[in-house]
Amino acid sequence: MSEIMADLASRMFVGPVWPASILAVILVIYTILGLFGLLDFGFDLPEVDANPSAGTDLTQIIPLEWDFIHGIGGSTIRWTNFGRVPIIVWGGAFTVAFWGLSYGLWHQYDINRYSAEWLPSSMLALRNMVLAIGITKVITQPLLNYFIPTPRYDQANLLGETCEISTSQADGEFGQAEYQTEAAPLLLNIRTDGTVIPKGSRAMIVDFDPKKRIFIVTPIPTEHDS
Repeated sequence: MSEIMADLASRMFVGPVWPASILAVILVIYTILGLFGLLDFGFDLPEVDANPSAGTDLTQIIPLEWDFIHGIGGSTIRWTNFGRVPIIVWGGAFTVAFWGLSYGLWHQYDINRYSAEWLPSSMLALRNMVLAIGITKVITQPLLNYFIPTPRYDQANLLGETCEISTSQADGEFGQAEYQTEAAPLLLNIRTDGTVIPKGSRAMIVDFDPKKRIFIVTPIPTEHDS
């Protein structure tokens, strides 16, 4: 029995299988503790505060291009479904996919082509992680309807409402705005009708692109403009 366990350990903790095996062990321990009621599985979705910390204006210390980078990063994370389903569900699917890929590819393919040294193992682990994220996306996609509630605010009742530009500016290519609700504000992806609207300005929502899920806004004239 001890020889079997030693052989299994040597196959699990080798080369690029190392990080996936450690993650799998953590998931198993977490699951066991959760079953005994010692940990909360946390099936509630995480809450994200859309308001930056008071007293800090990031646009003063971060270049304008950060808004564009931030938008791409947020869209990429959203594409993976991370944060759109409970973390334990996403993490469980990712861990199983990551470990299965790492173990299977190493012992069936990679072991004959690469050494178990640090550099090739790191590159292979990164490859396996990217593939695992794609598999996790496929696995969790059908679960979105069970965890994402039907929005109370949609394009039908937001047309004609006003919002506040939250990025350094909004134009015909990029922009985000906050729409105030009774709870946390909604963060909307917006485009203008060609006008450049600076941060903090009010704008009216005049249209919605259902394919891109982007709201079209137009600036609201101020007393100074009139």
